[in-house]
Amino acid sequence: MDYVELHRKPMGGLVVCDPVGPDYLDDPDREVAVGAGVRLVNVLLRFGVNLEQISADKVCHSCTDVKDAYRITLGTLTVDDTHAMAAQLESFALEFEQMREQLCSIPARQAGPAEGSV
Repeated sequence: MDYVELHRKPMGGLVVCDPVGPDYLDDPDREVAVGAGVRLVNVLLRFGVNLEQISADKVCHSCTDVKDAYRITLGTLTVDDTHAMAAQLESFALEFEQMREQLCSIPARQAGPAEGSV
């Protein structure tokens, strides 16, 4: 059906059409937003940070100039939770920084032919 017929009279009978499936209500924009949110949560969980209130919210285009159809909302955090998450991420950042410094301080091997090469 290419158009919406809003005012059908009962005498016209029911419209004959193919039934729709669950994909009729699919929202690819939401799926993309949810995928991005899931990716962020999974990465943060590896660092011990859990955003329990994260959500994918439809953007109101009449009240904002955001171009995306959905926006990822990270939720509301208490001050204590914010400090705890920041401390957790800072500890990982410090550890990575120390590992990088150690790696950079290792003298590079002298360039030469690799073993087994001719």
